[in-house]
Amino acid sequence: MRIDGTYIRRDELDAQQLLDELSGVYERGWQPADVLHVTARSGDTTDVPLAAAAVLFDAQHTRALHRAPTDWVHQLRAIAARHPHLTRITDRDVAFGAGLRRALPTVSRFQVDGVAFTWKYLPAFTRLTAPPSQWPPIRATPDGTAPTTPDRRVLDRIRGLLTKAESTDFPDEAEALTAKAQELMTRYAVGAALLADTGVSSDPVRGRRLHLDSPYAKEKVLLLTAIGDANRVRTVWFTRVQIATIVGTVVDLQQVEMLFTSLLVQATRAMGATDTAGRRGGGATSFRRAFLTGFAHRIGERLREADVRATADAAADARIPVTDLAPILARRSESVDVEFRRLFPTTRSSRSRGIDADGFHAGRDAAESASLAAGQEPLGR
Repeated sequence: MRIDGTYIRRDELDAQQLLDELSGVYERGWQPADVLHVTARSGDTTDVPLAAAAVLFDAQHTRALHRAPTDWVHQLRAIAARHPHLTRITDRDVAFGAGLRRALPTVSRFQVDGVAFTWKYLPAFTRLTAPPSQWPPIRATPDGTAPTTPDRRVLDRIRGLLTKAESTDFPDEAEALTAKAQELMTRYAVGAALLADTGVSSDPVRGRRLHLDSPYAKEKVLLLTAIGDANRVRTVWFTRVQIATIVGTVVDLQQVEMLFTSLLVQATRAMGATDTAGRRGGGATSFRRAFLTGFAHRIGERLREADVRATADAAADARIPVTDLAPILARRSESVDVEFRRLFPTTRSSRSRGIDADGFHAGRDAAESASLAAGQEPLGR
C-alpha cells in the first residue's frame, strides 16, 4: 500500500489501526485497566499481551506518565509490571508495528484486527478522569488539585494487618487482625475529614473502577458494597462488563479497596473449606453463592458496628464531642452522594433472588471469624 508517496507495510498499518481505536476508547471514558479487562473477557487470553503492548506504546508516545491523572499512571505502572517483556516496544523511535513483531513475534494480523474490532464498538463509559485530549502538557498536581494523599505508613500498617489475617489458620487471630485494620481505617478517615473540614488539606471525592471475574461476580459485588457502605463509599455494578465503580474520597477509596481484597481472600478460603452438605453440580453452586451472600451481609453489619466504636474513639482522641464530629462526617457523606448522582444519575437497586438458606447461614457464621468483634482494644495511632 502506498500513502503520500511512501510504502507502508500491511502489518504496520494494522498496528496503527489498533492505536487509533485505543485513542477512541480513551476519549469515550475507558481507562487502561478497563481496556485490558474487557479485552480478556471479549477474546482469547493471548489477546491481553497485545492489548498491553498497545497501551504501553501509546503511553510512551503521549508522555502519559508526566501528563495523565494519577490513577491513570498507577494503572500503567501495574500493567508494565505484569508485562515486563513489553518494555522493548516502547522506544519512541520504533514504529509500533515493528516493535510489536519484536516483542510478540507470534502475534497474527487476525488478532490485531480482532482486538481493534472489539475496541471500535465499545460504547461510551462514564468519565472518571480527563481523557488524553484534555491532559495538560505537564501535570502540575494530581488531577489538578492538591488532595490528601493517603499516608504510606498508615496504609502499610493496614496492609500488614490484613496480610496476616489472610495467612493465619486461626479464626480468632484473623478476627482480631481485621478488627484492628478497620479501627485504624476509621481513625485515619476521621482525621482526614477533620483536616479537610478546617481547610488544612483536601480529600476530594473520586471514582475508581474494580474489575471482577467469575465465578460469583455478583456476590463479590455484594461484599464490596457492604464494605463501602460501612466506610462512606458508594458502589455501582456494570454486569455486562463485570466492572464495579466505587465513589468516595481518596483516603476512603484506598482503604476500601485494600479491605475488599483481603476479605475476598478470606471469604474464598472459608467457602472452600465449608462442606456443601452433599450438594453437587448446580446445588453446590447455589450453596456457594448463598455462602458469599451471607458472608457479605454479616461483614457489613460488623464493619458498621466497628466504625461506630472507632469513630467515638477518634472523637475522644481529637478532644471533640461526637455531636460535633457527626455533622462533619455527614457533610463528607453528602459530598460523596452528590458526586455519585452526577456520575450515575439513572442507577437502580439490584433485586435479591432466592438463595440456599444453609449456604447463607454458613456464610454468616464464617464472617464471624473473618470480620470484626466487640471488645478489641483500639489500635494506637
